[in-house]
Amino acid sequence: MLIIDDSKAMRGFLTNLATELSFTTVEAEDGRHGLDTLIKNDPSQPFDVALVDWDMPRMTGIELVQFVRRNRDFDAVKLMMVTTNNTVEKITLALESGADDFLMKPVTLDSLREKLQILGLVD
Repeated sequence: MLIIDDSKAMRGFLTNLATELSFTTVEAEDGRHGLDTLIKNDPSQPFDVALVDWDMPRMTGIELVQFVRRNRDFDAVKLMMVTTNNTVEKITLALESGADDFLMKPVTLDSLREKLQILGLVD
């Protein structure tokens, strides 16, 4: 699992939740670093899912999602926006841009598990 968020505290929190769900994680501090991490990742061990914050410097979450969805090499990577942006317009934009799902902050273990179940990544 790739966790992309400009907040170190949020990355750590999401890493702890993901670890409880038996995921191995890699963290990226902004969209640009997240994209670089995806590109440089060993193709024989692709990320199952990326949790992507919306508001980040250098490259927003939406920009990252749009770039990743234009690149066929990343078709298998599930993208989940994790954000406080909860308007219908923002949710629609995220899904239309190629996000597979949307998770509202504050995140709980149960809410993350439920979304990952929907994506077929946990039982």
